[in-house]
Amino acid sequence: MNRFKLVLRLLHRLKAKLLPLLALATLCSAIFGCGKQSDEASLVAIPSSAESFSVLAGSELKELEPAIQNATRAVGINLVFSYAGTLDIVERINAGESFDAILPPNGAYPALALQTKPIAREKLFYSRIALGIKRTKAASLGWDKAAPTWADIAAAAGSGRLRYGMTNPTSSNTGMSALFAVASALAGKSEDLSVQDVDVQKLKAFLSGQQLTAGSSGWLAEAFLRDPSSVDALINYEAVLLRANEKLPSSDQLTLIYPRDGMISADYPLLLLNPQKQELFKRIVACLKATPFQRGPLAAAYLRPSNPEAATAPTLPTAVVAELSFPNRLEVIDAILGAFQAQWRKPATSIFVLDVSGSMRGPRLDGMREALKVLAGAGVATASSRYAAFQTRERVVLIQFSNKVGAPVSFQFEESDIQSVQEAVRKQADGLIADGGTAIYSALTAAELVAKEEIQRDPGRLVSIVLLTDGLNNEGVTFDQFKDSHRSGTAARIFPILFGEGNVAEMQALAQLAGGRVFDGRKSRLALVFKEIRGYQ
Repeated sequence: MNRFKLVLRLLHRLKAKLLPLLALATLCSAIFGCGKQSDEASLVAIPSSAESFSVLAGSELKELEPAIQNATRAVGINLVFSYAGTLDIVERINAGESFDAILPPNGAYPALALQTKPIAREKLFYSRIALGIKRTKAASLGWDKAAPTWADIAAAAGSGRLRYGMTNPTSSNTGMSALFAVASALAGKSEDLSVQDVDVQKLKAFLSGQQLTAGSSGWLAEAFLRDPSSVDALINYEAVLLRANEKLPSSDQLTLIYPRDGMISADYPLLLLNPQKQELFKRIVACLKATPFQRGPLAAAYLRPSNPEAATAPTLPTAVVAELSFPNRLEVIDAILGAFQAQWRKPATSIFVLDVSGSMRGPRLDGMREALKVLAGAGVATASSRYAAFQTRERVVLIQFSNKVGAPVSFQFEESDIQSVQEAVRKQADGLIADGGTAIYSALTAAELVAKEEIQRDPGRLVSIVLLTDGLNNEGVTFDQFKDSHRSGTAARIFPILFGEGNVAEMQALAQLAGGRVFDGRKSRLALVFKEIRGYQ
């Protein structure tokens, strides 16, 4: 009898310990067990006892944020996300911004550049970077039968047979990792790349095929979805490419190709910075590496699991791919990215359409002046500021407007006199005076004429238009008139900045019309917004 009571007591204690785990398993199954979530899936409510945990993450994870939050809320943690590019993540932490953890796409650069090393690190999932190429183009190049090398890809790009899109290496991890992979492969080195190893001519041939650039992997895919005829291929995360395929007709879908001589994969490490949050960090890692999450939302987003018990999504290739190493010295990374911006990439023309109407008087005009001066090389204390500054071989055109449109003022940046040109831009910024009404679309019409002239003169240039206005159009050409004239087409994308009392819906419609994206300058310093835009120019 005593033995029977002892067994009952043990069973009761075991039940008390198992019930919370069973409840969590049931909740996880309810959240993750149905495979892919719909876009309208609602977030699990934040428990009243939930503890907050802040994360600065790579911007391509925005789509996965609801699923991650659902998973962590189930264990009583509310993840609060902010987003930035890899370089900006490091610079914001080094500048003293406070986050409990960072979640960059690749841990190699933060490991080198963070001034205070992370307390803990755990890789949550993976994504290879791939060349997504249209099937007909792959067949015409013979790449449907055997994967090319990077030298093959460079040769096709250099001869005009391959047009592709890739993010700016100074703004986004996909472009940065791809650039280092190409440079390493062309040099025949799998690790310890130096600047002297770079085959500049072959790398320039590769970069000559880039017809579409962007500051983020997600926007690059969105731009392709809007106009699949713009390029033959995208260099991007395989997860982003496969998600894009879901929205494309079969004729435009992309075949994933992994060059024979290797790629650099994204390893998504969660890096703990706050020593007071170690227990929360462990719970987050356990939750996100648990089989239900890695089999559910992770597989649905075409990301590779870090949990060996979770199967990889069937759509993802399982063949072994050669893995190249990220450069292991900061000075090498800085030198290669600097040379890319100033010497190797396709030259660019950047047209800035600037509102100097009466409502811009005071702090707004001061903010615009500061932003132009930063781009003209003032106070470039960080690597990303140097990369964002106007570069050699770049033409910069400033068009100011109020109720009248000023004549375009052009600046040609050349290595021989770059400092004098930078000073000329700064003087132009100081000379801006706010007065009068707002003729937005008359100014944009003038900017498009400049863009067309630039493209006719040099079809190989990347030409873009940035619009900054704080008000409503009340003079000259109307938005409807501009839309009608725009149908004749221009290769320049337009990037409006939301600012002041500007018409948000109209700025979004303008970006959609002209293949650009909207940037929000209402809560951030204009200098930071202008710096972010540079990844798209």
